[in-house]
Amino acid sequence: MSVLAAAVIFAIALGLLNLTLSYGVIRRLRSEKRNTPAAPFPVTDADSVGTALEEFHIRTEDGREISDRTLPEGTVAAFFAPGCGPCAELLPHFVETLARSRRPSEEVLAVVVPGNEGSEEYADLLSAVATVVTGDQARTVEAAFGVNAYPVVCRVGATGELTALARDLQELALPVAV
Repeated sequence: MSVLAAAVIFAIALGLLNLTLSYGVIRRLRSEKRNTPAAPFPVTDADSVGTALEEFHIRTEDGREISDRTLPEGTVAAFFAPGCGPCAELLPHFVETLARSRRPSEEVLAVVVPGNEGSEEYADLLSAVATVVTGDQARTVEAAFGVNAYPVVCRVGATGELTALARDLQELALPVAV
């Protein structure tokens, strides 16, 4: 009987030690995660690079017709959702970077997805440097690019495939040499 009692006490002590060590490890992992700087701006997965755009055809509010076939090589496409924290962080940086690059607005497609207040503010800021797509047309373009998270910034190749995702806005904003 005393051996059984000793085994039970040993098992309880071992379980408490295990819980204490696990708690310490979890605390340590959480503190390291808090101290790790986040990526500057999230983008969709790298598997998207090289995939072709789906067919789409829209007319912007100013009457311009845009389709997967009419996008010039090197077009920068950016997707923003008002109410999204990372989008609000990226927006001024995006506008400033493109303004400095002097890239023509016809080579920049800014898509502001509907659904949240602030869409007009985003569209107004982006209209200085990009062709802006809002409303139902934004949903059409969003589906053609396969966007499911925001913000996303990418470059479109000559044959309508995604050639780059935003890791460095400076790189994406540069004109493409022909």
